[in-house]
Amino acid sequence: MKYFNLFFLIFIVLLISTSFKHPRKAEISENKCDVANFYSAIEPDNGVKILTSGRDLVEAELILVPTRIDEGSYKVEISRKGSNIYKLEGTKYYIETRYCYEYATYEDAILKVISNYGYQKGTLYFN
Repeated sequence: MKYFNLFFLIFIVLLISTSFKHPRKAEISENKCDVANFYSAIEPDNGVKILTSGRDLVEAELILVPTRIDEGSYKVEISRKGSNIYKLEGTKYYIETRYCYEYATYEDAILKVISNYGYQKGTLYFN
C-alpha cells in the first residue's frame, strides 16, 4: 500500500507538470504574422514623384521593389514602418505582412522564409 501511494503521488505530479504549456513557446506562437512579400528599398532623389493608383501625384519617400530572399530562418531586428510593412533593420529589405498589428520598434524577431512564390511566403515571429 505504501508503494501504491508513492506511485500515485508521482503520477499526479507528472500529470500536473506536463499539463501546462511552456510560457515562452505560447508567447511566440501567438505573436506571429504571415509574410505576403519581400521588397528591396530604393531611396529616390529629392523631388521624385509617383502617381498613385488613386491618381494622386505624391512625393516618393521610398520605392519598394519585389525581391527574393533565400529560404530559411533568420534572427532579425524589425521595425514597423506602416500598415503591414516592416523594415529589417540594418538592411535594405522590407516585408509586407497580412493583418499584422504588432507595433515593433527595433524588436527582435524570427523570420521564417518558406518560399518566394505563392500566397504565403513565410512567417514573422515576434518575441
